[in-house]
Amino acid sequence: MASKTRPVVILYEHALLGEGIAEYLLAQLGVEATVASALDPQAVISALALGPGVVIFELTESLGRVDLPTLAPGAILIDVSTVVTRGPALCSPAAARLQRILQAVSNSSW
Repeated sequence: MASKTRPVVILYEHALLGEGIAEYLLAQLGVEATVASALDPQAVISALALGPGVVIFELTESLGRVDLPTLAPGAILIDVSTVVTRGPALCSPAAARLQRILQAVSNSSW
């Protein structure tokens, strides 16, 4: 039985970044991501309610008021400069490259 990938959520301030990462994930892994504006609190809450395995985000002032670890428990949280995980290792700030994003999404299967 093939493994199923947990949902991927992209919270963006700049649509080009959010949509670009979503297209990249689709092209590279065949994974469709939910993309929502980080500036819209209701869109953020709705997207995080999907129980994502990975949340890719741009940290904005409004998103800074959201408790991502609580709203997406167990998810790998990736911002433009840092990867934060509830797993055994904390990754360095330079780890948020596209290859790291692909690896995180690939590893989020259940």
